[in-house]
Parts: sequence; C-alpha cells; structure tokens
Amino acid sequence: MKNMLLFLLLLIFTSNCKTNNFTARHSFSDYSAVIHATGIEQALTVVHITDSHISKIDSSELAYFAFSGRMDKAYHHPRHFMSDQPGTKTDHFIEIIQKAKDAQAGLILLTGDIVNNPSKSSVNFITHTLDASGIEYLYISGNHDWHYEGMEGTGDELREQWIKESLTPLYAGLNPLYYAMEKSGINFVGIDNSTYQVTGEQLEFFKNEIQKKLPTVLLCHIPLYTGTPGDHVNTCGDPRWGYESDRNFEVERRLRWSKSGNLKSTTEFLSFVKSAPNLIAVITGHTHRARVDTLNTNLLQYRTQAAYSGAHRIIKFEPLDDLDLVE
Repeated sequence: MKNMLLFLLLLIFTSNCKTNNFTARHSFSDYSAVIHATGIEQALTVVHITDSHISKIDSSELAYFAFSGRMDKAYHHPRHFMSDQPGTKTDHFIEIIQKAKDAQAGLILLTGDIVNNPSKSSVNFITHTLDASGIEYLYISGNHDWHYEGMEGTGDELREQWIKESLTPLYAGLNPLYYAMEKSGINFVGIDNSTYQVTGEQLEFFKNEIQKKLPTVLLCHIPLYTGTPGDHVNTCGDPRWGYESDRNFEVERRLRWSKSGNLKSTTEFLSFVKSAPNLIAVITGHTHRARVDTLNTNLLQYRTQAAYSGAHRIIKFEPLDDLDLVE
C-alpha cells in the first residue's frame, strides 16, 4: 500500500511537471531544422527565406534610379549555394518556392531584404510569385526593403513612407511593425527591427503575445545580440551599436546611427526574449550566413544563408510526445 501511494504521488508530480514546464528540442543543420515543442498541435513544415535582394528594374520608376543604382547591381550573378553554378536571383527565388511546394510547406517565412529597395516592380514580382504558390506566407521587412540610398529622411520616416507606397501588399493586411498569427498551435510573431531598434510599443505587443503561453516563434530581420564570439556589431541590442561603430553610412548614403546608442526598449526587448519560457525559435537573416545560437534552454536563434544564392532553411515543427518528457 505504501509503495502504491508513493507511485501515485510520483505520477501526480510528473504530470504537474509536464503541465508547468515548457520544453523544446532542436536538431539542425545549415539548411534545415526540426523543432519539437510543448503545445504544438500538429506537424507543420515551413520554409525560411531571407536576403534574396531582388531587383526588377522598370523604366516606369526612372525617377528612383539615382537612389537604386548601387544595390540594383549587388549580388548580380550569384553562384548557387549547392552547385556553385552562376545564376540569377529571380531564378533562385522561384526555385526556392518550388522546393517549398515540393516539401508541402504550410507556411513561408520571409525575414527581410527580400528586395534591394522598395521598387514596385520588385515587390510585384515577389507578391505574384508567392501568391501563385498557394502557400500562406509571413513577411517582415529588412533594412534594404524600404531604403532608397541617398533619399532624405530618418530610417523611421523612410520605412513608414515606403511601407505605405510600395511594401503594403507583402503584409496581407497585418500591421507592418508588429503582428501575430497562430498556426498549428504555434504563435508566429513578427517584430520589425530593421532600424536595429525595437520601440516601446513593439516591446509591449511582444510581451502580451508571450503571455498567451503558446509555443512562440519570433521573426525579425536583424539577428539579436548574443555576446558570443563572432557576433558582429550589426546585431540588434549590441551594446557597441551607435555613432562610433557605424562604418557603412557613407556607402549606404543614409543617416549615421544614433550617438545615444540603443533605445532602452531595445535593450529590454533583448533581455525579455532571452528569458521568455515559451519562445522556441528566433528566425532572422541580414548576415547572409547560416548560424545557430543558443539563447536559453528552449530557445535557439536561426540565421539562414542568403536566398540570392538559392539558399533557404526548411524547418519542421513537431508535437513533443509526452513520453519524451519522462526519461
């Protein structure tokens, strides 16, 4: 009888651990990942695309050629990430979409610098290709998506202008600066940090989404600062970020980074992300190279290689079998 009582108490304790503790398990390579997590309702395959840097040059946008010339020529004849054969950015993008269809992906995630600048011709190519795939997609902007080099204005002003004038179709009615969408029991949250900063409004939105206690995936363009070796200053929340460390403002013909450094809300966002118990993945781009960093026990940050070379990452989200929790 005593042994039976101890067994029942152990069973109750184990059940409570399963209920109260959130668990995520990851396996990955440079081009794939499998994530098992508490709360995922059914398997979901997603394809991550970032930094395709598409330029479709249309004479109807002649007035903007003075602002687009450098980036229109960037990554012009990229070599394919697998075959090393020369190709085009548009062909590589179309190939990735076909691979998403072949993988029966339920969602495509696009994390910025999808276009080289906010030309409507480039945006039309992307939206047409995505819509024709029949696959649902989520987009968050990168620093190049809304930036015509040499055009006057702050990053915040130019982002607001070109979201309205060009990028709006990519959001499918979602708030461009922050949004959430649930699929297969997973809460996908987009936070636009393409100015390297996160506002107080974005921070509060993200905190509220975490309170839903769903397995959550964060989408943003700029990787979050980890403090690990090799982490460049071009990360969101890096304490070195600011006026003195900005080396590219002249080349990119934009205002120099702030003398005051990071916003308080950016620093708080970074801290909150690293402590969020039900956040299972941060999906980013910007650096053009594949990399995975551990942010906490359950949380990994995935950076995916640039799509202009045909690279992408196929991520499979799977329910966590209850038996996996008892070892």
